[in-house]
Amino acid sequence: MNKLKAWVKSTVNGQRVLLATKTAIAVGVAWFLAPHMPGVTQEFPYYAPVGALVSMYPTFMASARTGFQTLAGLALGIMLAAVVLLLGDPNIITISLAVGLGVLLAGVPRLGAGRDYVPMATLLVLIIDGAEGVDAFSIGYAVQMAMGVLVGLAVNETIFPPLTLDVARVRISHGRQVLLGQLEDVAKALVEQWPPEHEAWAARRHQLEDTVSEIRGTVHEAKESHQANPRGMVKSRHLIVSEGFDDLAVLEVITFHIRDLSEVLVAAIWEGSLELSLDVRLREPLSRCLQTIAEVMRAWDEGNETAKVLEEAQESLAVFISVAAVEERHDVPSLAPGIAVALDLQRILAALQQRLTPADPSTTNV
Repeated sequence: MNKLKAWVKSTVNGQRVLLATKTAIAVGVAWFLAPHMPGVTQEFPYYAPVGALVSMYPTFMASARTGFQTLAGLALGIMLAAVVLLLGDPNIITISLAVGLGVLLAGVPRLGAGRDYVPMATLLVLIIDGAEGVDAFSIGYAVQMAMGVLVGLAVNETIFPPLTLDVARVRISHGRQVLLGQLEDVAKALVEQWPPEHEAWAARRHQLEDTVSEIRGTVHEAKESHQANPRGMVKSRHLIVSEGFDDLAVLEVITFHIRDLSEVLVAAIWEGSLELSLDVRLREPLSRCLQTIAEVMRAWDEGNETAKVLEEAQESLAVFISVAAVEERHDVPSLAPGIAVALDLQRILAALQQRLTPADPSTTNV
């Protein structure tokens, strides 16, 4: 029962209900208009709602792209079938060869969602038009599908076209919290009884990668929902989209270096393929540095002033680097992880500073 509730909660959300409602409206309108189409096209009304259905996606740009890709695949399939019909009546050999060629043509990358319609349209036209000896089906199929796609686009654009900017911001915030949580957990582990008892942070590589991947997908969807959307014409919403990509770029850099330093520390704490040794005198300053960087991430996520916490993080990094440099000079002939971790922390702080420090107006062109 709990699993069912969780599934319903994750599946039946506001955006999904809106999309379902608009799809139902588009299919209904297309079905209403189909019998009123001119000429032989009215004999094939069932393809109009199909066209509306295949063009309905959460964003207008996704709907337009999928709809026109479908029509392109359909047109290519019809043309392929027309060539076969020009050569004579279709038979088992020509139908088989044409469908096989249609499958090959469906591999064209630009066809996207329309790739499945190439062999399908080829087969239907050869079977139906070939049997009747006329081209009524080809015309009706193409025109009704095109009308349905146009209806779907019109409905999608005019009835509450969705903007997913808020979803992207929530996902970015979640990503920051995951990353700062990783920094805090590593910081705590460094000052625990050695070796640390808490090992969960050491196995989060895939979670960090999945988090950034989800952010990337959401940010690109937000950009797509903003395009050709009358609700997205407000200047502030342009800025939100731009900031989303800026945040994504920073989080990708931070994730890479947090993952890298985590792997170095795992190898230094527990036995592994790398012969690393973390000197006891590095643990406390490294823990402090990780914690201050986590505070920068928290201030950024909460929208607080970041200048002070950035300065504290830079100071703690400088302390850690100075201690690590001393230890490097007296280190045993094994690989010392201190400098490697310091480089990762420098890159993280550099990315944060670039994102959070306002640009100097005097350096911009008027």
